[in-house]
Amino acid sequence: MITNQRRNFIHINEGFECAKCGTKVAPLKKSCRNHCPTCLYSMHVDETIPGDRASNCHSLMAPAGLEYKGSKGYQIVHKCIKCGKKQLNKVADDDDPKEISKINLK
Repeated sequence: MITNQRRNFIHINEGFECAKCGTKVAPLKKSCRNHCPTCLYSMHVDETIPGDRASNCHSLMAPAGLEYKGSKGYQIVHKCIKCGKKQLNKVADDDDPKEISKINLK
C-alpha cells in the first residue's frame, strides 16, 4: 500500500502565550520553539510528526523527564496530562536552568 502521508518535520516557529504560566514566548532563533522557557510546559498539538498540528487532544504536556541524545544533546520528555502521549523536545538555550534542574534525568 502506498501512502502520501508526510513523514518529515514541518517547520513552524511562532510566538505564543503559555497556557500554563501565561508567559509571552517569542519564536526561537536557531530552531523551532515548542515549549515555554519559563515553566517548560508544552501543548499537545502535534500527532505524528513535529509541526503537523493534527492532534485533537490540545492538552498541556508536562515536563516529565530529561534524556541525553548524543548529537541532539538534552531533550525534555513531555507527557500529555490528558492522554499520556510522550514526546521529546530539545532543550532550548533560554530554558530556565532552575526548572530544568527539577526534571529527573532518565
